Parts: sequence; C-alpha cells; structure tokens
Amino acid sequence: MMTTPELSCDVLIIGSGAAGLSLALRLAEKHKIIVLSKGPVSEGSTFYAQGGIAAVFDETDSIASHVEDTLIAGA
Repeated sequence: MMTTPELSCDVLIIGSGAAGLSLALRLAEKHKIIVLSKGPVSEGSTFYAQGGIAAVFDETDSIASHVEDTLIAGA
C-alpha cells in the first residue's frame, strides 16, 4: 500500500501568485512555510499579467476609471 507523506509547517499558503509568493518570502525568515499551488508557477494568472497589475493607487484615480480601463483592455 502506498503511504502519503506527512508535512508540517507554521504557515500554509494556498496559491503561488504574486500575493502568495511575496507573503512566503516575507514569512520564510521566521517561519516554516509551505506554498500549495494547483500547477506550475509559470501557469498561474499572475504570470500572464505581463502588462502590469491594474489598481486605483491614489486620490487622482477612481474606481470608475479603473473599471473602464480594465474593460477596454479586455481583462
């Protein structure tokens, strides 16, 4: 019968996108981390966001403008 390996960690991060991996890097100095991903890192959505990640950054921008830009880009 095949046995399943048992892993332990302080923090389990589900998702290997930009947020998950940046959190893993930040916590890895003081904690044992496991990053769980459904596939290779190069196949995640963050990998395909080569044009940048859009967001409202300051008071001169607006959510409506962000939505309009996103719809025009087809994202």
